Amino acid sequence: MSLAGPAQKQARSVADHINGMAVDNRGFIGSSVVKVFNYHAAATGLNEAQIQASGMGINYQTVKIIPNDKVGLMPESFGVHFKLIFEVPTGRILGAQAIGLGNIDKRIDVIATVIKFGGTIYDLKDLELCYAPPFGTAKDVVNFAGYVATNLMRNDFKQVHGRDVRGLVENGAYIVDVREIDEYQLSHIKGAVNLPLSEIRERVNELPSDQTIYVHCRSGQRSYNAVLALQKMGFKDVYNISGGFMGLCFNEYFNDKTMHRDPIVTNYNFD
Repeated sequence: MSLAGPAQKQARSVADHINGMAVDNRGFIGSSVVKVFNYHAAATGLNEAQIQASGMGINYQTVKIIPNDKVGLMPESFGVHFKLIFEVPTGRILGAQAIGLGNIDKRIDVIATVIKFGGTIYDLKDLELCYAPPFGTAKDVVNFAGYVATNLMRNDFKQVHGRDVRGLVENGAYIVDVREIDEYQLSHIKGAVNLPLSEIRERVNELPSDQTIYVHCRSGQRSYNAVLALQKMGFKDVYNISGGFMGLCFNEYFNDKTMHRDPIVTNYNFD
């Protein structure tokens, strides 16, 4: 593995072996971080492409969230685009990737540690990490990932990912945007219906009961709450769009520009 950390550990093992000392090689999981302009990106363990290309036959699920790295009132609080991969049904954590303008390496270091000790999503949600507004949130990014993962494991809700939305739009799926009206007017998915979370209980009769409903907000939190509320009100076939509109815009912008295709959003919004 062409990373300095594993290379130096291998060198230490070679030196120990040459001198007749015991060598305890537990393998490597590929933890890495890079800075590209103002963005920081980090990863550890397996990613989806590796799992699929290797033919491992692993049954897995993914979590995509965009919480803040610090308390929102802090002047340098940034969203963390965080993806967690875990095994089903064991909950064993397989890998994670993250990108953002703020503190990224800390979160991936936590995941790398949990992987090394054979941890699961249940351990992740219960980790007690340092908290103060300038450094993090009371429920850290990795805690949030653990909560969402355990909710998925319990089948509390269903989800689709941003990469699936283009197909939904092209096939005329019923997509509900639960952001507020001003957010919707700024930019939205073409053909999406705006039904703000703050009004959903009073306007629930506007939703079709005989169609699959796909719900999104800015980052996935409000839409998750909307999905739970709709399920309680009797809607059975409701999906949360993970990563929300912001995650979708990042994914769509790159592919639209590189593949020269028409956008499915009225305007890209990365905030």
